[in-house]
Amino acid sequence: MMELFTDTDLDRIAAAAARDGQEPAAWLRQVIRERLDAEDLEDALVGAHFTVATRAAAGG
Repeated sequence: MMELFTDTDLDRIAAAAARDGQEPAAWLRQVIRERLDAEDLEDALVGAHFTVATRAAAGG
């Protein structure tokens, strides 16, 4: 799953995960699960990518 993101995205994911006290993969799974619960599969996968990028880029 992590291979879907650029190195810059992964750096931001790692920082966001650390900020939230989680491992990067666990943080990413949580974001994607939230999207899957809210939407159909295709929309959730597209939306998850943007949600991950947005949350990861957000300041702590």
